[in-house]
Amino acid sequence: NSIIVNNKTEIKEEANIESIKDENLKVVKSPLVGTYYSSGTPGGKPYVKVGTKVKKGDVICIVEAMKIMNEITSEYDGEIVEVLRSDEDIVEFGMELFKVK
Repeated sequence: NSIIVNNKTEIKEEANIESIKDENLKVVKSPLVGTYYSSGTPGGKPYVKVGTKVKKGDVICIVEAMKIMNEITSEYDGEIVEVLRSDEDIVEFGMELFKVK
């Protein structure tokens, strides 16, 4: 697909159709603005990775806000199918962190 804007042609990439079609996927979003960390200690083992089974309430990552480490918990029972952030990514309120099925 291409879009013409101000006489310039821009290429528009197709979205990942497979993940859109899977209606069973649930998305865990950041409840606050801060810095994302996959584990509780620098270089430590991540709380979750693709394939990890989680239950509602399990800690899945940390978001640091104003020097406070906030444990983010899963809102769903299921399996992590996609990790959408990397350590030290800045996340906004409502930004997608994980996909769970």
